[in-house]
Amino acid sequence: MRSSAVRFSSFALCLSLLVSLASVARALITQPNGTVMPRDSMNGEIQLYTLFANRGETIDYAADGESEPALFSPLCDFRATFVLKQSASNLAVGWYNADPTRTTPPDPSEIYTIVPAGAPVGTVITGADIRGDARYLGGLIGFALTGGQTHYTEARYNPVCTGCATPNPWIMAVIYRSVVTPNAYYVAFEDGSVGSAPNTFNNDGDYNDYVYFFEGLVCSGGGEVCDTGMPGICGPGVTECSGEGITCRQTVTGRDEECNGLDDDCDGETDDGDLCDEGEVCDRGVCVGRCLDEFGCARGLDCNAAGYCVESSCVDVVCDAGEICRAGDCSAPCDGVVCPGDQVCRAGRCVDPCAGVTCEAGRVCQAGACVQSCDCAPCSGELMCHASSGLCTTSECATVDCSGTPGTVCRGGTCVDACEGAVCPRGQICESGGCVVDPDFGVDAGVARPDSGVVGVDAGGGEMDAGTGAEDAGADAGRGPRGRGGDDGCGCRAAGAGRGGEGAIAMIVLLALAIVRRRRA
Repeated sequence: MRSSAVRFSSFALCLSLLVSLASVARALITQPNGTVMPRDSMNGEIQLYTLFANRGETIDYAADGESEPALFSPLCDFRATFVLKQSASNLAVGWYNADPTRTTPPDPSEIYTIVPAGAPVGTVITGADIRGDARYLGGLIGFALTGGQTHYTEARYNPVCTGCATPNPWIMAVIYRSVVTPNAYYVAFEDGSVGSAPNTFNNDGDYNDYVYFFEGLVCSGGGEVCDTGMPGICGPGVTECSGEGITCRQTVTGRDEECNGLDDDCDGETDDGDLCDEGEVCDRGVCVGRCLDEFGCARGLDCNAAGYCVESSCVDVVCDAGEICRAGDCSAPCDGVVCPGDQVCRAGRCVDPCAGVTCEAGRVCQAGACVQSCDCAPCSGELMCHASSGLCTTSECATVDCSGTPGTVCRGGTCVDACEGAVCPRGQICESGGCVVDPDFGVDAGVARPDSGVVGVDAGGGEMDAGTGAEDAGADAGRGPRGRGGDDGCGCRAAGAGRGGEGAIAMIVLLALAIVRRRRA
């Protein structure tokens, strides 16, 4: 079972706004008195640029430093490594539960030591120390240097320079995103105290006093499904934090085009090219026979110039790219479609965006992108982690596993048929929890489905189709029905529900005529 619930949705948004994750990179960090940080103190100590070079990081210690992101989500593979100490003092680093509504710094009793004072360089702390701690509330966390004047990764809690032209907190921690290791950050603290009134920064400003390397972290606003803006299957991505703020990283690369209703090669066109055997054409993800002179089309259908059997009223209708003809009028192929379960409507066909997507350990597919499993990343709001799927869902469905009953999804705490309330596209029926090709349309008998092959369907019908974004994937899983869509005149019917006898009789007559013709020949 999957759920399309987006983790961190409202909580992380508030936090990301709170810590001002800018969309434009800050070239340099500047203190409230105008001093640019960090500085090369030339005092014989190991500086940040030497540390980064020794670790194979192509990080510019001056230009790449940021004061954000200041809040993180600890994941299962969380590790904190003490990598550099160039201070005579012995201070500790602790973590605290982030609270966006809080206006005062956390009390010292609310800061929990993760690297104790006096710990040698090389000390490693793992995720169990936070996630297994009963004091961890399951949300985002911040870090603080403790033992003297407390310095926070959230600059808003640091001492304020009241003597500056524009009073603001001093920046006491500089954050660098690792170039070598995904989801990893260097947090470099300045250890000296600062006065609240003087307009001076009483430190050397090289930020090499206590440097920690945090791995397995997702910044506020990171780790969510996003749209890269690229066409086709290259569209789904996952948000990451960088010097430019929140960015969307592509998670699926293009591949050879297939007849499957998807833009596999990410060129902006769906099912384009010669994808089927001789005598067949690709119709909304399925190879179907061309309408041949010998067989013709079923009653009410005529053969158009593209070789499809279409409604008679649509033979001479030319639709714009991405539209199809119904009853003589052009419309988006997904209008009125309500796909069941994990499927979404693309190019007039319900498909599972996670079909064929393989995620590495600890990650699960959501809306076509691999995201962190929710047992390692907190769910937002009232959602809870579904252990077997690794995705967030409602509290009613958090302990319900419908995987043992194929074709069902959890709604309101009960496994129900995913086809309930579904409206499949024309040419598909809802069967076993998904929209599949309707065999009654005679796909294998040389007669194309009604409504098929309409000009424009295969030309430019992008991956993200009319009104059905990737974020809708799996909306039925534990979140209740999607909402009943309007019936477009075809609708979705349960498997085995027979059509009127006219279509079957017409098919038998056509086949009989063909046999007679061949015998006469």
